[in-house]
Amino acid sequence: MGALKDPAFIRRGRMQSISKWSVVAATALSLATLAGSASASHEPYPLDWGMDVKRKEVISLTSTGTGTTVVDNGTPGRGVGDQIIITAKLFRRGVSYGTEGAVCTRVAAQTTHCTGTFSLPRGQVTWQHLQTTPVGAPPSDFDLAITGGTGAYATARGHAHVASISESGGALTLYLVH
Repeated sequence: MGALKDPAFIRRGRMQSISKWSVVAATALSLATLAGSASASHEPYPLDWGMDVKRKEVISLTSTGTGTTVVDNGTPGRGVGDQIIITAKLFRRGVSYGTEGAVCTRVAAQTTHCTGTFSLPRGQVTWQHLQTTPVGAPPSDFDLAITGGTGAYATARGHAHVASISESGGALTLYLVH
């Protein structure tokens, strides 16, 4: 119905008459387009459930690891309190797109809590997740909660899906609302 407020539809303070079938056809076309894009989407979670959505953005990235440091805290050897510090370069469509920094802390025998930041051209996106994996094995196919950001992402929320990860890098998709 936003088109009805368009200046092209308004003449001398009055709205031009539009047939009810034009409105029905436009509504049907909008719903068909919306339904088609929703069913074709690979988003595991809709981003706008009951939210006042300003902007939805999907960013597909790959990463190349630039550093991994293991900090052995507490009792010598792997255990609760140990940390893994990770840095990576991010790429979008094969072109350098930013960096990532993360710290993962072992909080139980097979559980790590990770927090990190993607530094992108228009701002930073922060994330966190709790992951249970066997000791020494990198997780794969999991989701991160988007917890905020800066710049263009100052009001960001949503999630990121990590499809694969290794010490050398991985593939991830950010599903943002901001």
